[in-house]
Amino acid sequence: MLRALVLLLLLVNVALYGWLRSDPQALQPDREPQRLQRQVSPEAIQVLPDLPASAASAPAAAASTAASAASVALTSGDVDTGCVETPPLEGVQLVALKAALIEAGVPADAIAERRQSQGGSWIAYLGRFSDATVRQQRASELGRLNLKFDPVNAPAALNPGLSLGRFSSKTNAATRVEQLVRLGVHGARVVTLTAPVVHRHLQVHAPDQAWRRAAGQQRFDRCALDAGSTT
Repeated sequence: MLRALVLLLLLVNVALYGWLRSDPQALQPDREPQRLQRQVSPEAIQVLPDLPASAASAPAAAASTAASAASVALTSGDVDTGCVETPPLEGVQLVALKAALIEAGVPADAIAERRQSQGGSWIAYLGRFSDATVRQQRASELGRLNLKFDPVNAPAALNPGLSLGRFSSKTNAATRVEQLVRLGVHGARVVTLTAPVVHRHLQVHAPDQAWRRAAGQQRFDRCALDAGSTT
């Protein structure tokens, strides 16, 4: 048994020695000269110098500038129309923008303000009566005319009073008062219960686009079809 094991190891050593003799490179260590000889086209490799920080950041700066320019172009509105207007502006903003446009050479008659009311409520109102007894008398008169009404107890300035209709438009409330007068109801008037919010837009009616420089990044849109009131 031991002899067979010794013979096997001897045969393995002989085979290993023969293989190493047949491949000379297998006996050489993996050092730099041999690695360089195995490279493919080493002359094509170039070592570039380090770039300064300013040069390295140039592409990013260029991209940032391009993005800013696109933003300005969008916020300027780029609207191909003879009439453009701003979104709602506060009073101070509107006055300052108008002054800047005039200083830039935009004719004053080419600048207008559009006011747009939103919300609000109005009533066709009878009163304020001297006391609840007088209110009841007027309520009886309205009952004989088959007119619907509601007592008004608030705000205090309208109590006691009567409402003959509540409306979301001042014009509709005024129309109702005219109807009541024709029916023989005297003393009715329009009263504001909730004041509307007034949005102020600055309009520019100028085909020449040179005024946009003075407007800066202020956004402009096409003028609304419903022009509303202008000043």
